[in-house]
Amino acid sequence: MNLKHLNNLDRAACRVECRRQLSEHLFTKLGLSVEPADVRLITSADDLYTWQALPERAHLFKKHLSRHPISAYRELCCEVGVTFEAVHSSESRDLDPKPSFTTAIEHLEKEKHTLFVEVEGLKEQLAKATEVRSAAEQEVQRLQVMLRASEMEKQIMQQNMQSLADMVDYLRSAAVIAAKEFLHKIELEVRLESPRA
Repeated sequence: MNLKHLNNLDRAACRVECRRQLSEHLFTKLGLSVEPADVRLITSADDLYTWQALPERAHLFKKHLSRHPISAYRELCCEVGVTFEAVHSSESRDLDPKPSFTTAIEHLEKEKHTLFVEVEGLKEQLAKATEVRSAAEQEVQRLQVMLRASEMEKQIMQQNMQSLADMVDYLRSAAVIAAKEFLHKIELEVRLESPRA
């Protein structure tokens, strides 16, 4: 056998395996029983299914299965249900299709966006709360400094009041002593000046 003949046999074997896996996928995903030989990549209006693929796999669905090289068959086998999948065609929508992975991806993208927006909102709230907390901590520190200053001022005033009270007591005592001495002096003078009886 020549090399070209062996390559054709390998290609045919890969194509048969690829058709089998795609047929299995149609049954598993959509409940459609399609013979492997009848599986198509480019579907018609008569087919009950069509293919949805991510952009990086769209090129696989621009050729008929029989026209692809071995590498494309391997790619189809590896990526079926991952980056592309079967979905019910528009004419068979009366069937109850399972949601496609494209729909699931779109749903997850929306959820991701919603969560992203929510996370951003939470980040903003956290930033604001952090600012408020920082401002509150600064205010507490300012008030503590003011309180310490007030306490020191109070102590100084108490000391001053005590000093004034001590001074008042001293002056009162001194005034009493001075008044007693003055009275005693006057009394003596009165006695000296009064006629003796």
